[in-house]
Amino acid sequence: MRATDFPRPGSTRPAVPIAKFPHLSIFPFRLLIILLAATPVLAIAGGGLAPHLVALAAALLLAVAAMAPQAEIRATIQLLKRLWPAMLFPAAWMVLQAVPLPLASWVNPIWPSAAAALNEPSLWGHVSIDPGATLRSLIAYAVMLSLMVATIIVTRERQRAETILLVLGAVTTFMSAEVLLSRLGAFAGIVPAAGSAAAAIFVATAALGSLANTAAVIRGVERYLSRRELENSSAAALLLGLCPGLAGLAVCLAALWSVAPGNVLVATAVGIAIMLYVVVVRRFAFRPWMAGVLLAIFAAMAAGIALQRFQGNPSAGILGFAAPAPAGSLAMAQRALSDARWLGSGVGTFGSLAAVYQDFGTPPGSQAPTTAASIAIEWGWAALVILAGFALQLFAFSFRGAVRRGRDSFFPAAAAAGIAVTFCEAFCDPALLHPAVQVITAVVLGLGISQCVGRTSGL
Repeated sequence: MRATDFPRPGSTRPAVPIAKFPHLSIFPFRLLIILLAATPVLAIAGGGLAPHLVALAAALLLAVAAMAPQAEIRATIQLLKRLWPAMLFPAAWMVLQAVPLPLASWVNPIWPSAAAALNEPSLWGHVSIDPGATLRSLIAYAVMLSLMVATIIVTRERQRAETILLVLGAVTTFMSAEVLLSRLGAFAGIVPAAGSAAAAIFVATAALGSLANTAAVIRGVERYLSRRELENSSAAALLLGLCPGLAGLAVCLAALWSVAPGNVLVATAVGIAIMLYVVVVRRFAFRPWMAGVLLAIFAAMAAGIALQRFQGNPSAGILGFAAPAPAGSLAMAQRALSDARWLGSGVGTFGSLAAVYQDFGTPPGSQAPTTAASIAIEWGWAALVILAGFALQLFAFSFRGAVRRGRDSFFPAAAAAGIAVTFCEAFCDPALLHPAVQVITAVVLGLGISQCVGRTSGL
């Protein structure tokens, strides 16, 4: 402790506040970087100890980040106060599915059948056919929620937010480079074969990496323009600042083009267009009605493209956008969807249902062919509609923050674009069910939400 931290006798100078646990302020920031750097390993070795290590890191990250100054904690709470329903609904829904219920009309039919077989008419049932699996899913959701909240706290400071954005771009570019290398004969097998459920992880990573690197490019241009107004800044400095983002964007787009289905390519293009829309609206200072007209035109074009692609297979329902899947997987999911209940079979129970609905002689599957199908089956149709509404709310929150934000608008713009891309991809493949993609998505959302307003702006 320095003597200068205290005012001199008779001096009116206020004392400099001493930060509590100052050595811990940098620890969550570094831990977040380490967690992101380990994502490629998590993508390949998703089972075993990997999810437990992610849970431990997320819990430690949130615990230490919560020791931040009270002003930062209050600012985070203010940011999240409009998002509490969206954050708490999944946890409340899983608790409802896992706890015993006396209402026979709500519980899954297997429980009354089990009560009759055991001659115990008073046996209460559950919505979930496997309450243990649903509780494990609840813990996994709590881990990702903790990671997102910790990211919001850690990245409230601009320089740290920029560093996390660059790390995101580097990690996703590395994973996209692995995809490109796997296309060469000498490196075949580095990543799973295209079209498999495991390959969807790298497809989603490349899509999110395209957005992160686009944000890095916009950041470079914004910083160059702001410096040019204050001092002479050469074009060489601009090019040097843009090279990492442009190179990463090229690698991610090349990986998408080589392995991603057409629907994911379209979704990624829509996400990049959203970010460019924010740039155009802010740069040319469009009036609200002009921005609204432009947004309506853009939304109508996106809806038209989606409708045109859906008309190719309208009988498949929410599986109409699904990427090619292993034999029998789509048929099994279609049968499970036809029997899906409004309250679902329980989050995390698809593997148990697969044995009932799979074709004879086909290997059992542990995942639905798409995330949307998994939600409809496990969470129920009601939850699918509610979660879609919350996704729209989160998109509107991030998009509004991007349009109103100053020179750092690319952070919330990337979050809004990420929500749009992951929402579309949920109907194409099961990538969002994997912890690696969930980690990247949670960090992208946390980063965008944290920068929806400036540290000195009103909330």
